[in-house]
Amino acid sequence: MKRVPGLVLVFLAIAFASQAYAQFGKGAGPRFYSDFKPVVGGWSEYQMTMKGESSSKMKIAIVGKEGNDYWYETVMEGQREGKMISKMLVSGNPSEQKNVKRMMIKMGNEPAMEMPAEMMQRGAYQSHEPKGKVVDKGEETVKVPAGTFRTQHFQYQEGGTVVDAWIQKDISPYGTVKTQAKDFEMVLTGYGTGAKTLITETPKRFEMPKMQRGGVPKARKPGKNQGEEDED
Repeated sequence: MKRVPGLVLVFLAIAFASQAYAQFGKGAGPRFYSDFKPVVGGWSEYQMTMKGESSSKMKIAIVGKEGNDYWYETVMEGQREGKMISKMLVSGNPSEQKNVKRMMIKMGNEPAMEMPAEMMQRGAYQSHEPKGKVVDKGEETVKVPAGTFRTQHFQYQEGGTVVDAWIQKDISPYGTVKTQAKDFEMVLTGYGTGAKTLITETPKRFEMPKMQRGGVPKARKPGKNQGEEDED
């Protein structure tokens, strides 16, 4: 199998990490509007459709616990890069930067990588906690691929952004049955218990390539691996 060049992998990793942390797409707004209620083993799976693009799949799950913190895993499929997995150790809602203690990612068949804490501390990932107005639209019955659910309908309004979310509290970890915006729709395709992590290997530490003056990555000498320093 042809491997992805190291520098390309670096930028793909950054892009995916940012996407996984933001938990939405194309800047349309936060994806989950209900409380984060983690239960170890709980999972939910969604089909996401962006206007003008092919549908993709996303599965979110609580795959473990360390002390009072939970391992929150996201699996994305249907994009050019293939299956992409992010796994975060969180002390609360993953959409809030302060709650993320550790983060690792795996893209396709590439080795899993753990993102350094200092990268997040420098603000590489932005918090996407809703700051607009939330309107309770009352109870509604919604039919999605996973079944028919009695839900609570909420509408999130901020500036010109309007997002509707249908919530059923028994679905882990967010209770989301359906989310709909102007050019985006996400529907529940399955949910359940017994989720296990898909990252079973020991992740490598993610290392940014050293940059020369002018922003050009410093070339490595033959035989050097990522993270090993070149002699001057």
